[in-house]
Amino acid sequence: MTPLVSCIITTHNRVNLLQFALNSVLAQTYPELEIFIVDDGSKDSTPDVCRAWALEDSRIQYIRVPFPQGANHARNVGISQASGKYIAFLDDDDEWKPDKIKTQCEMLERTQESFTFCSKYLVYTNDRHQVVKRKLSVEDRDVIRYEDLLTFNWIGETSKIMVLTSLARDVRFDENLTSAQDYDFYLRILKRGYIALNVKEPLVDINIHNGPRISTSTSAKYKGQRKIILKYYNDMSKEQKRRQLHHYRMLEWSRNRLRNHVYLKKALSLYPWWKDWVLLKRNTKIILLGYLMRFQARRMPGYAEEPARVKLK
Repeated sequence: MTPLVSCIITTHNRVNLLQFALNSVLAQTYPELEIFIVDDGSKDSTPDVCRAWALEDSRIQYIRVPFPQGANHARNVGISQASGKYIAFLDDDDEWKPDKIKTQCEMLERTQESFTFCSKYLVYTNDRHQVVKRKLSVEDRDVIRYEDLLTFNWIGETSKIMVLTSLARDVRFDENLTSAQDYDFYLRILKRGYIALNVKEPLVDINIHNGPRISTSTSAKYKGQRKIILKYYNDMSKEQKRRQLHHYRMLEWSRNRLRNHVYLKKALSLYPWWKDWVLLKRNTKIILLGYLMRFQARRMPGYAEEPARVKLK
C-alpha cells in the first residue's frame, strides 16, 4: 500500500513565487499526496489565489494564520493538520523535482527509518524568475548522526527533508528561534537516536533571489547561532566548540559594523578555518560583507567607533 505524504508549503506575501512552488508539488510523480498551504498572515492576494487553487484540486487545503507569527509557527500548524504517514516541507520560494517525494518515500519505506534528506541545486534567479546560474550542492555522507550534526548543519534547508509525521509532531519547530530553526529541529530529532539518511540525488531547487530571506539577515543568523551554541554546548567536542564559536565570532564581527577588528582577530584565532573548504567559502563571504558594511557605515551621519560590546555568556 502506498502511504499518504503530507506536503506543507509555508508562505508569506509571495504569491508570485508560491505559484512555482505549488506547481512543483502538483507535478510530483508520487500519487498519494495531501497539500497544505499555510499562509503566515499574508497581506497580498495570497488568500484569494490559494482559495481558488483549493477549489480546483481537492488535494489542496488552505490554512490562514490571522497575523504573521513566523515560519516556525506556520510549519507547526501544518504538522498539526497532517494526516499522512510522512511530512515533506517546502518553502514558498523553493521548488521540488518531480521524483522528490517518490524517491524519499521509497527510501524510508525500504529502510524503515524515519528521516531523510536530499541534495539540492542553488538556483540564482532575477526579478522575472529567470535562472541566471545553477550550482549543484551534494553532501557525501550516506548517514548523518547527532554527533556529526553538532559540527555543522550538513542536512540543510527544510525543503530537502522528509520525516515521519508522528516524529515531527512530537519534536516540532522551536518558535522562539530567529534563525537556525531547521538546524535545531534536526538536532533534536537525531539526539533521540534517529539517523538522517542521505538521498544524494539533487531533488530540490533552492532559489536565491532578491526578495527577503531569513538567510540574508546577519542579525537573525547571529541570534540563532548564539542560541544553538548555548543549547548544545555541553554535547559538543572541544573541536566542535572551537568551530561553532569561530562561526559565531565571524557573524558577531560582521553584525557589529562599527566595531574595530577585535572580533575578527578573535574569530581567526579560534579555528584554522582556511584548512576547511566549507569555512573558507563561508568566512570569505562574511569578511567581504563586513568590510562593505564598515565602508557604508563610515559614510553615515553620526558614525561612532565604539558601539556597545556584545559578549557570549
